[in-house]
Amino acid sequence: MTAFECTLCGKCCMHAGGELIEIEKRLTSRDYLCRQKIVGGTFRARVEERFLDAFRDTAENDAHPSWCPFLRALPGEEGKYVCTVHDSRPVICRSYVCCAMRIFAPDGREAGKVKGRRSLATEDADLRRCWEESVVPLTTDDDIAWRTEVAAALGRAGYRVESYE
Repeated sequence: MTAFECTLCGKCCMHAGGELIEIEKRLTSRDYLCRQKIVGGTFRARVEERFLDAFRDTAENDAHPSWCPFLRALPGEEGKYVCTVHDSRPVICRSYVCCAMRIFAPDGREAGKVKGRRSLATEDADLRRCWEESVVPLTTDDDIAWRTEVAAALGRAGYRVESYE
């Protein structure tokens, strides 16, 4: 199985502000008391040293109030985002499962997910075997072409694939 590979798209956090996580109080220059609005309760978030400069730049967050207050664009990396409090993120964030594709068996049940960029998560032995034989050998680095090839390869085996941007 391929190890999880986060693409740093930030989509997991672009709708977490206001509705999920709210900063209640600044405690120190790096520490914040925050509220988890859906599940309730508070947690202490600590901005990681390596992300302090990025965290100080609030321009993009100010323009996107729906973003998590700790999501920041990665400087010098177009379209890449980081959680500046990843090590101290709350349980709701820790339990989030990124999903780029859902794979359905011929009988319609969900048989697996592609997490991150190209990591298969499944308990289905048939899907695992099909993946190893038909998907692992694919060599394209282009993600759109790869998704198309995956859908075709799994489709030939009777699976249906839903891809997400």
